[in-house]
Amino acid sequence: MRKAFANLLIADVQLIKNNAIKFTKGKVMFTEGNQTLSINKQLNTTQGIAIAQSGINTTHYYIKFIPRNDADYSLLKKDSNLVIYPFPLDNEITSYSGSYRDPSVAPGIPTFQYAAVPIGYQLPNVPYQKLEDLYLPNENNRNASVTVIGDGGSSYTVSASQLVSQALCDGNDPNEPPTASKVPEKNNIVKSSSYKPPVVSLLPPVDDDPCEGGGGGGPYPPNDPYRNGEDWRPNGRIRMIDDTKGTIGVEGIKVRPRRWFTTYTGITNADGYYAVDGWYTRPANYWLDFERYDFSINDGSAGPREISGPKIEAAWNIDLTGYDKFCGEIFRGAFHYYYKDIQGLNRPPLNSFWNTQMKIGAYNYSGESNALPIRGMFLGEFINIYNPNVSSRQTYATTIHELGHMVHWLVANNFQRPSLSGYDFYKPDLCESWARGVEWALTRTEYPGYPGGSVLIADGYTNVVIDLIDQDFEANNGYSDNRDLVNGYTIKQIQDALHGASNATEWKNNLKNNYENSTEQNVDALFNAWGF
Repeated sequence: MRKAFANLLIADVQLIKNNAIKFTKGKVMFTEGNQTLSINKQLNTTQGIAIAQSGINTTHYYIKFIPRNDADYSLLKKDSNLVIYPFPLDNEITSYSGSYRDPSVAPGIPTFQYAAVPIGYQLPNVPYQKLEDLYLPNENNRNASVTVIGDGGSSYTVSASQLVSQALCDGNDPNEPPTASKVPEKNNIVKSSSYKPPVVSLLPPVDDDPCEGGGGGGPYPPNDPYRNGEDWRPNGRIRMIDDTKGTIGVEGIKVRPRRWFTTYTGITNADGYYAVDGWYTRPANYWLDFERYDFSINDGSAGPREISGPKIEAAWNIDLTGYDKFCGEIFRGAFHYYYKDIQGLNRPPLNSFWNTQMKIGAYNYSGESNALPIRGMFLGEFINIYNPNVSSRQTYATTIHELGHMVHWLVANNFQRPSLSGYDFYKPDLCESWARGVEWALTRTEYPGYPGGSVLIADGYTNVVIDLIDQDFEANNGYSDNRDLVNGYTIKQIQDALHGASNATEWKNNLKNNYENSTEQNVDALFNAWGF
């Protein structure tokens, strides 16, 4: 950055000396003094570099975090202002889907995480290594400028975007061919399901000549909301084909394009469209993962599922297919329970002091989906979702179901420090009937008419919650007895009645004692009909 600033300054001084001021890229304030660090018409290269060195100073540090365990990794994830990546930021990574993992990290230990952090930032208590000092001007403000003061009141001002472009022109682009010592071995990536390994580029950047200004590609379409001259704003859409709803947008996905060490963020809306919160003057590398602050969809047990996109100066549109679609279906269910309307219910465990980020493993093979609150307190996934070949609706419902167990676990523990107290895995009639009920209630808001899961009385998977709510549970799984004589309870009342209930009888009694309902005289018969 110092070299770029000095080159711009010296070039503009020469243009002014040659009466070509209209071609200058910055604004020069001269002094006629003889001070060593003054900006004057006799400025030479050595002086220009010295002036830049005095005025361009470190604003950020390039940090490599070295988490020792899941607790360290959780500390990094708790800092919502810390933008971290699982791969080095000073090498170009090609497009891939999977989970990037440094091969030098021992199995069971989180991979290194990389970030550019401002000087003075209060870092989490996680071991780290400072890799570089950085100077990062405020590119997010398209009117931002950089000014260096010389002796005698002289100064030079240039736009932040022009300075960045000049730095790229001068060969400081980290996407240029790295030295041999920085090129990872081709097999230095730990593979995971449906994984395409990233490869560090050994070829020159494919961008247009950076010395020509922006990224090229003009003329640009008129009235483009994502284009302002040579500046552009990354945007696009993320979709999937839902076998019930057809082509839909995937809401809530964070997309993070990156140029050098500068990252911006966009979040998809209900139709899957996004636009990030900043502008670039050149192409950027797109990247996303299936993660939000409170939860992540993990690539099996390998870490958050990631998609690294192309380096382009254009919109990035994705249609999720295969395993990525499966992750998208799980993400949609989790996003609903965490951030959308849930009829007044409690959210699943949030990313907080006692509870780490909710990890949901997406497994690309058949198995029995489950929630493991106690294991998740310390390591690994809280929830495991299997069977990617079932319908989109069923994957969504299963995600709600398993998160419902986590809510039950919180309610049973009175939202205090996690423990087994009040939550008995060996009372499936209580645990599974509640989870089956909240699965039905919330899934129907996204998939109207969802009938709920099939009933397995022997294993405690009953539809008693549906009958507590619905006036006429039409399907009723073939039953025509006392199951339709109760209605009008709300899903929140049924959830809150779990508090202090160690079995289905106490759950039932809490409902009857805590809430007025015109059909409560039939609640005992309803529970009896379901085998409680």
